[in-house]
Parts: sequence; structure tokens; C-alpha cells
Amino acid sequence: MAPAGPDREGDPWITTDRLVLRRPRMDDLRDYLRLHGDPRTYAHSPASQPSPERCRERLADDLADWEREGLGYVAVVDRATDEVIGWAGLRHKDSDPESLNLYYRLLHDRLGQGLGRAISRAVVAWATEHRPDALVTAMVDTVNAASLRTATSSGLVQVGMRRLKDRPDGEPMAYFEAPRVASVPTGAPDRSLRAAIADLWVRANDAGGSVGFLPGAPRGDVEAALDRHVEDVTRGRSLLCLLRDPGGDLRGLGFWEHSRGFPHEHVAGLKRLMVGPESQGRNLGRLLLGGMVGIVRRELPWVELLRLDYRDGLGLGEFYARSGWTEVGRVPGGLRLSATDYRDDVAMARRVDGEPLR
Repeated sequence: MAPAGPDREGDPWITTDRLVLRRPRMDDLRDYLRLHGDPRTYAHSPASQPSPERCRERLADDLADWEREGLGYVAVVDRATDEVIGWAGLRHKDSDPESLNLYYRLLHDRLGQGLGRAISRAVVAWATEHRPDALVTAMVDTVNAASLRTATSSGLVQVGMRRLKDRPDGEPMAYFEAPRVASVPTGAPDRSLRAAIADLWVRANDAGGSVGFLPGAPRGDVEAALDRHVEDVTRGRSLLCLLRDPGGDLRGLGFWEHSRGFPHEHVAGLKRLMVGPESQGRNLGRLLLGGMVGIVRRELPWVELLRLDYRDGLGLGEFYARSGWTEVGRVPGGLRLSATDYRDDVAMARRVDGEPLR
């Protein structure tokens, strides 16, 4: 779970199963020099390795970014050993203040352990929820196959090639951008959008997703369920949220039901969260979920508590828990999918502000 941002130097920012990303401190200099002074960590770009003096300047810049922006690069700490093993985070590039650059660098002996992937996925998801107006980007050397895979697995999409501003004569690098999550204005989606939503819903359902039907359900049944949701959207009882990649293609969707009346005015319910099966494994479900929480914060400011129900047996509990949701109820065998297939009906909740349930 990622809070809005740490208030003080050394406070945690994002926590994963194995790592804590915490706000930097001045006494991180020794670890900063150890990390950035190892030429093996710059094997793909030797010219960019900083001198010891430049390391001191960069650490000071990172500290200043947090003071000024409430965001920046952070120390990556191994939870098992409390050792600083890397540096990562998001910061505004001087040349492009409207975007946030995704960055991570790990000690050489910690490469190949999936840590870069875990960092990138968590950081991009945080940005989708907490910095929706900023475009998350990354630039990767084309010879760095591992970093290219990491960028893609975090949900970023390669949209072209660019050169670094401070190295105009250097080799072009792969340029990535993050998808965006946005709500649909109140009113019925047009025919084209409804067809795209139905197409995605059918694909997700036929791939075994827990989206209200069993695989093979007729498209007409899916469209009828969509009509009911659209009616709620049109009447202002529900909010439709869409995940689109940089090219505009629809990759995921979900609904917030937010007008249930007394005594639930402060509650919104998550419905039909889904991404296309062709996008599975690319962190897009987490980006969609984080972006939707951010939408509640901005567009439904009276909502304090979020709820959802899910069908057990698909690993969804672990997925939601990584985004700060807590199981609050379970009915064993509460769902019957067939004469022999019974599943638990599980309820989860989280606060919009990210604080613990109380």
C-alpha cells in the first residue's frame, strides 16, 4: 500500500513484499557512492556514470526535490537486512516538467532477482493514483533487454525513440509512456465506446475473468448487463472509468456505484473491474485500480470508504491486498457456479485516503 507521500526524511514511501522505498537522507551518501560508483551498474551507458562530486550534488538534488515537490528519487532498502540496495523513484525532468521520469538502479549483485520489476510496477501504480495529471515516462537503452522487459511489465508502452536532452549526439533510446485512467462524463457512452466495452467484457469473460458471467456467456447477456450499468451512469448513480494506452486503445474498465442512500452516502462500490486478457501480466489491472481510487478522491470527494466483492479461486485477494484493500468478510460456498463448483463470496474494503480501516 502506498501512502500519499512521506512527510520526513527517512520515512517510507512505498512498501513491497521484499523492499521499502523510503525518502532519502543526507547520511545516505555512503550508500549512494557505493551504488553509483560501481561501473558494472553502468555497463549499458558508461558515459553517464557520475563522479563522486556529482553523486553528492545528485543526492542533494534528490533531497531538494522532496522538499519542493513532495516527490523524487528514494533509497531502496531490503526489508530482510535493512541494507540500501538501490535508488529509484519519480521526478520531473528539467526539460519536461509535465512528465515524471521513472528510474531505478540496483546494486550489481541484486540484479536478476525481480526487484526492478517489483519497484517499477509499484511506482507506476502509485503515480497513476496520486499524480494523474503527470505523464509517467521512461527512456531505456535498446541494448538493455532486461530494462526493456521491466518497463513493459510495469505497464508502460513504447511509443517511439528519443535522445537524451543532455546527449543529443548519443544513440536514440526507447521512449515509454504510461496508460491513463479517466472517467466518462455523465451521460450514455456513444455507440462506438459501448461496442468497445462489450468487446472487452466478452474477451475478459471468455478468458475466465470474474466479471459476472461464466466463459462462453452469450454476447447479448453481456450487453444487457452493460445496459444496466450505463443506465446507472446516465442517471448519475455510477461512474464509468476507462484505462487507455497512449494510442487511445481501450485496455480496461470498471464502475463505481456511489449513490446507495442513507446510511451509505460515504461508500462507493467497485464493480466489473477488468482488463483485456491480451494485457494480462502487464500491471494494467493495478494501474486501473489505482487510477480509479484517484478518480474517487477527485470526483467523489464525499466518499470515504470503498468496498468490493469477489469470487474466490482466482487469486484476486492477493491482487487487491497489494493495493491496500483488506478482507472484511467471507461466506464459504456463497457462490454456486455450477452443480459441483462452489466458491467463497469475499468482501474487501479500503479507505480512500489510504489510512487503515477503523
